[in-house]
Amino acid sequence: MISNAKALFLARGYTATTVDDIVEVSKVSRASFYTYFSSKREIMIVAGHDSRHHGWELLEDFGRLNLRENHDELIEWLKEYFDFLEAHGGYMLTWQQAALQDAELRTMGMRAQQKAIRIFCASLRAQGATVPEPDLMVRALAIRSMLDRFWYHWWFTKTQFRQNQVFDNLASLMLSMIRAE
Repeated sequence: MISNAKALFLARGYTATTVDDIVEVSKVSRASFYTYFSSKREIMIVAGHDSRHHGWELLEDFGRLNLRENHDELIEWLKEYFDFLEAHGGYMLTWQQAALQDAELRTMGMRAQQKAIRIFCASLRAQGATVPEPDLMVRALAIRSMLDRFWYHWWFTKTQFRQNQVFDNLASLMLSMIRAE
């Protein structure tokens, strides 16, 4: 039922998807739906659980890279991050759409984003970033936003840049953002 709801949210948008749509595609009764979920919002939250946690793990992994000696590790991490976005980016966009109309989802999304930024700040510190905390948080959010938006424009809209060109440039940009004072 969760994967069907997620697919419907992606195809139709959160607002246009109803519980009736979810039960119809899942071939279950409304009673079965409500045995597991109290609302469309709840299934949206459950469906996003793996996305959030996988994203947090990737941001933690960034701190374990050996960037001082191996630029290739950063490129491999970027490829993994873009694979993550390929799998979950559409759902993240759907969450943003839903959050525009649902204050509770908006608050949950902001809390998840704040946790992601705290995790990424710790990883940036592990990579040698020395700027003060408020500035590091701005930098962490800027890097994530740059990667997420770039993925959308490059991958999703099929902008014509070669993969090695993209990852080399993104790695250079990230390193300069981490090391700049």
